[in-house]
Amino acid sequence: MAESSQSAGAWVPWDKKYEMGISMLDAQNKELVDLCNQFRTEIMRRGEGADWKIALGHALKGAVKYTKGHFVAQERMMQQIDYPKFQQHKRYHQEFVDMVASALEAFPRATMQSAFEFSSFLREWILSHVAHEDKEFQKYFFDPNRKKSS
Repeated sequence: MAESSQSAGAWVPWDKKYEMGISMLDAQNKELVDLCNQFRTEIMRRGEGADWKIALGHALKGAVKYTKGHFVAQERMMQQIDYPKFQQHKRYHQEFVDMVASALEAFPRATMQSAFEFSSFLREWILSHVAHEDKEFQKYFFDPNRKKSS
């Protein structure tokens, strides 16, 4: 059974600090944490032949799904409330998309090392972007004093 983000031994345990209070976005971020943990668990079993490459393919597909759901929804919300850091946040999202696109393009030549690098990239994204950049948006989104769009 794949390791859940709720497991005490998870590589990236789910933490309240990742929650934004927007259920759809929180669910998508939880899926990303689960994907990251499952992927890491699979590649740590590297003694089992090419299974790590199947795991990498699954992680890449999951990352694409995340960009198409989470980024689109979050950017739409940002535009609706005139989030002042929208362009900067969108650039971060584009960097993620570019990294995933690069990994997809390199997939036929993937190595165990590149699989580990991609798992580290996902983990760093969660620890930096989700835990910090998304929190900036959350503060603005729920700020009772922000100017409301008409």
